[in-house]
Amino acid sequence: MTTYVFRKPSRPISRVFVHCSASDNPDHDNVATMDLWHKQRGWAGVGYHFFIRKNGMLEIGRSLELTPAAQENNNIGTIAICLHGLKAEKFTQAQFATLITLCRQIDAAYSSAVTFHGHCEVARKACPVFDYKRVLGLDAKGRLSAKPVLADSGAIEMPRTPGIEHLEEPGSLGIGVLHIGSKSGAVTDLQKKLVALGYFVGNIDGEFGTRTRDSVMAWQADNHLTPDGRYGPLSREAMRDAKPRPVSETRAVASLASLSANGSGIARATIDSRLAGIVLSAGGVLGVVNEVTGFFSTATGSLGEITKTLEQYGLSQGAVMIALGAYVVWKSIKAGRAHVEDFRSGKTA
Repeated sequence: MTTYVFRKPSRPISRVFVHCSASDNPDHDNVATMDLWHKQRGWAGVGYHFFIRKNGMLEIGRSLELTPAAQENNNIGTIAICLHGLKAEKFTQAQFATLITLCRQIDAAYSSAVTFHGHCEVARKACPVFDYKRVLGLDAKGRLSAKPVLADSGAIEMPRTPGIEHLEEPGSLGIGVLHIGSKSGAVTDLQKKLVALGYFVGNIDGEFGTRTRDSVMAWQADNHLTPDGRYGPLSREAMRDAKPRPVSETRAVASLASLSANGSGIARATIDSRLAGIVLSAGGVLGVVNEVTGFFSTATGSLGEITKTLEQYGLSQGAVMIALGAYVVWKSIKAGRAHVEDFRSGKTA
């Protein structure tokens, strides 16, 4: 046997959830059974990070670096612990002692900034079925402040080969994993979800291209997943709890002028084109345009032909230039609004 000591994962943690396995069958008293059951549900693997056997021994389930799949809509920023058992009277003192020690190690690692909860607090389930608040000595806010029913055991025993520690995304691009080149309705659904969360995917066309991959990678990185650009079981599980990308207050109130002043090339170009349009409208002659922007220097001949044609219908070159300038201004206003909206939503830098 060996001794387990909790170490903080790199992802942020704010809550710890306690579960029971809903079985008292001795054959189910292991994390491998939980792994099998959860894979049958379509999960990437066992949804719990820890499993506590009836004899108090601890088994490692899902890596602490990965989001659990144990509390639907309440997985991000959490750790999930499961005790083997179904009936309250059949849980053992050895299990409770390990649970207390583990939770106190977690609490100490986070300087008492985390809270502890039962699965029943976020789901219509009697899980765990024992009085976890009394066992852990929780206060009204879920903090370890009161005295637990048992003393801290001081050490946590676990098997020398501690359960399953390798649950990552499947190594092969098999069924159920969306990746570059995938084309399906599932890709369309993914693209829609990413857009709703504030990630730019380009066209929503059901084709997993580079833009969709880049958006998946950005979303994975923001949610403490391996940013490999593939959308598999772990990513699907995390997507259930996904929240829209946060946007800072400065970004939320940005204007086209402020974006340009802060170095946005797109915003600067938009303003330049708007100014060019104003000059077009006010000047009424190609020479002014050529001197100010040089934009139409290569198009003078073709534009001259157009204005000659229009003059046959009673339109002067000045009127043509005013109309053209107004069109440029209108298009640049639309472009500016679109860019500001994209920036505010987090779609562009």
